[in-house]
Amino acid sequence: MFLIAVCDDEEYFRLQEKKLITAYMKKSGYDFRIDVFSSGKKLLEQEAEGIRYDVVFLDINMEELDGMETAKAIRQASPDVSIVFVTAYITWAPEGYKVGAVRYLLKEQKGLEGTLYECLDAVTDGMRRRQAKYEVDFPQGKRHILLDSVLYVESRLHRVLFYVMEDRIREYYKYGRLDVVEQELRQYGFIRVHQSFLVNLKYVKNVQRYTVSLKDGLSVNISKRYYKDVEKEYIRKQGEL
Repeated sequence: MFLIAVCDDEEYFRLQEKKLITAYMKKSGYDFRIDVFSSGKKLLEQEAEGIRYDVVFLDINMEELDGMETAKAIRQASPDVSIVFVTAYITWAPEGYKVGAVRYLLKEQKGLEGTLYECLDAVTDGMRRRQAKYEVDFPQGKRHILLDSVLYVESRLHRVLFYVMEDRIREYYKYGRLDVVEQELRQYGFIRVHQSFLVNLKYVKNVQRYTVSLKDGLSVNISKRYYKDVEKEYIRKQGEL
């Protein structure tokens, strides 16, 4: 089930967003629940009780506790939640990057439906990717790993190695060719950076000439052949807000 929160101190927009989201989720055939809040404080009270939303739609300009401060508190408790700002002002957009917002939507009467539906397409696709699993080998037999937890993939000595974030970075493998794995993982946000490497764009912190920096201080070389494509995808990913 998708758990969705809508938080706005203006009743009209709360109801409008709930109506549009409901129509989208029903049309898409998803099981869902939408909770509506008139303030960031009330939303955080629900979070404090252990409710973890998959998607939160937040107005920024709210009294008592604004949307940005609310988003920071939510992000601390729920690292994977998709935060979407819906507001009348564009000036806050750069701040959205600091809390990992996936979109910044304007409350324009004519344009809100289209941008909100495009946003939900991206959010539901992202959730599908986070839940996707892949079969690999390890000493005790085969197992499935969450692709969302894979930092990067390496081809070495006829094996494809998967570097996975768990309690620590663990290494799993399967026999095969990286070309085949690349075709299988492309739809999940993996990109070829070198003849021997694929990286998960989710964990890319920076791209500098011929080096991609990943989480936890790791880095992978980018070959000249792939550099332009990697840079293009990184910029596209950064511009999704």
